[in-house]
Amino acid sequence: MFRNLTVPGKLVLLGIVFSLPIVVLLYLLIKEQNIAIEFGQQERKGVEYIKLVRQILHDMQKHQVAFLTGSTDASTLEKQIDQDIRTAQEVDSRYGKEFKTTHALAGLAEKWSTTRSLVLRSSSSGKPESINSAYDDLVGKTIFPLIIQAGNTSNLILDQDLDSYYAMDSVINELPELGQLIGQAHAHAVDLLLTRENSESKKQLISFILARIEPALETINNGLQTSITENPSLRSKLGAPIRAHIESVQAFDDMLRRQVLDAGPSEFSRVDLKSVTAIGLKTLESNYALYDASANVLDGLLEARIDKFNSRRSLSFVIVGISALIALFFIASIGRSISRPLAELKEVTDRINKGDLSTPADINRHDEIGQLADAINRLQKTLQSGGKLKTAA
Repeated sequence: MFRNLTVPGKLVLLGIVFSLPIVVLLYLLIKEQNIAIEFGQQERKGVEYIKLVRQILHDMQKHQVAFLTGSTDASTLEKQIDQDIRTAQEVDSRYGKEFKTTHALAGLAEKWSTTRSLVLRSSSSGKPESINSAYDDLVGKTIFPLIIQAGNTSNLILDQDLDSYYAMDSVINELPELGQLIGQAHAHAVDLLLTRENSESKKQLISFILARIEPALETINNGLQTSITENPSLRSKLGAPIRAHIESVQAFDDMLRRQVLDAGPSEFSRVDLKSVTAIGLKTLESNYALYDASANVLDGLLEARIDKFNSRRSLSFVIVGISALIALFFIASIGRSISRPLAELKEVTDRINKGDLSTPADINRHDEIGQLADAINRLQKTLQSGGKLKTAA
């Protein structure tokens, strides 16, 4: 089969054979890059989803305190929570199937409705302790599992780069947990101040919560500082929110210890509820300001990673395309360098066959084709010499 192929055909076949491993390697490389791109895109979807659940969590924590204190903001926050849930459901209609969150989000909405109707609107169950317990149950059994579910199924939990990993850990685990601890300490302090019960058991509960806040804050700070060390460009985005949050939490802790936990009966009776409420809400705001900064950093890192893989994929196509053009150029050049002199030699041998010995092969080369041309020219001269001898005889 190969004997019947022309020289250019053989060269093309040879090029195809040698190109096959390169094509396979290119395919595997592009496939790997596509997997990395799809992985990052899935993570970004997870960030988008979790940020909406974070808004529900924040508004519920604010509503808890507003309801406890009888603030007029409670009604506005109820409507805002309903809107938060509807917004999350709209996004869930796009991502819920792949994240497997639709059932959990529906459970959150149902739990919120039940909590509002049975606890918040019931005069018999409207005690501060009952309200705080209902909110703890709502957050612990519906919101936290929903955040973790979205983090698991969107690949966020599998992130391997140090800078984005600790940003992810803060967004999915640490900051929501710290926010809940702050909210619990705040709500239980409000409970104490509303009833003006200088209850040691309630104070012990607040003290226990404060004891958990300090290591939680340290874990967040250490993780985000690791992100900054790994990627110094993040300092400008995370440095200020980290410092502000640490100062806010320390001020909140100090305020609760001085005005609530360590206060004597007379001092405790004079504690200003509005001041405590304002500091607690400010601390919650600083927690979610750091949350938003971390989430934006995480999303930016994922976007940059996707862009990097897209650039690598494009570069791979460009390199392979240029290599293919160069290979085709060389194949064509080599083919012409072989086929043209062979065609010329064929013409010379055809003329010799017809008795024309006057035109030698004009090929000045030092390879095998040049040697063949020299041999044909020598044969032509030999035939010329033999013809002259016959004529002379």
